[in-house]
Amino acid sequence: MLLDIRHETLYRYAVPAGYSLQYMRLWPRADGGQRVLHWRIDAPGRRWAQTDAYGNAIFVTSLTEPHNEVRVVAQGQVETADERGVALPHDTAVPPLAFAQPTPLTAADAAIEALAREVLVSVQPQDLEHPGALQPLVDAVFARVAYVQGVTDVSHTAAEVLRQGQGVCQDMAHVFLACCRARGIPARYVSGYLLTDASHAASHAWVEAWLPRARGGAGAWVGFDVTHQRLAGPELCRLAVGRDYADASPMRGIHVGGAGEALTVSVAVQGADQ
Repeated sequence: MLLDIRHETLYRYAVPAGYSLQYMRLWPRADGGQRVLHWRIDAPGRRWAQTDAYGNAIFVTSLTEPHNEVRVVAQGQVETADERGVALPHDTAVPPLAFAQPTPLTAADAAIEALAREVLVSVQPQDLEHPGALQPLVDAVFARVAYVQGVTDVSHTAAEVLRQGQGVCQDMAHVFLACCRARGIPARYVSGYLLTDASHAASHAWVEAWLPRARGGAGAWVGFDVTHQRLAGPELCRLAVGRDYADASPMRGIHVGGAGEALTVSVAVQGADQ
């Protein structure tokens, strides 16, 4: 599937900022059954490029002169594999078992532990081969966390989200990750884009779980879009992977001065034939 994507982020300051630094994970990954046909990032200031331990491309920009706004536009076209549940070979320097460790956002409390035991009682991490073994967990998280915008932010933990029963895609992903890790199953967070209708944001998050017996015993990552209760498919474009949102957020930054900050984000994804 061909996806045309445009992602604009705009920071405005009521009082000029004297310095700002932005970390951007806005370049789609060239793995996972997708190809970047063309892509560009327009951002002010000096720019450095690097690759993190998870294989994500990171661009760092700095502005050292007074400024009232920072506008970043990432756009281009990506081709994704026309199938659902693509088995991805391990593709980072970080071993799969590292993704079985909890993080502050995915630490299990008693309720997470109970849900994981209930749904994954018969699942042995070392024997996982088919994604169907984890579909009951997708279904359980989908049933217990309603998609509601504006009730959480990026600091909410999986335990808090499960307790309140509401959240967005990143929250559902964190609950799934917390349950997997509570049972010793490596699983990672994915940020990216979604070809969607108006009911969900085009900026999206989902998960990938490690199946050590997939691909003839070579092992594979398989994606699950918990928000839509299905395997990851061609409507998704992968930007970054990590242990949780903090490792894979599309943008984060700091600034000196710049009181009265206002943030506007606009993401549009269309099929190329539309």
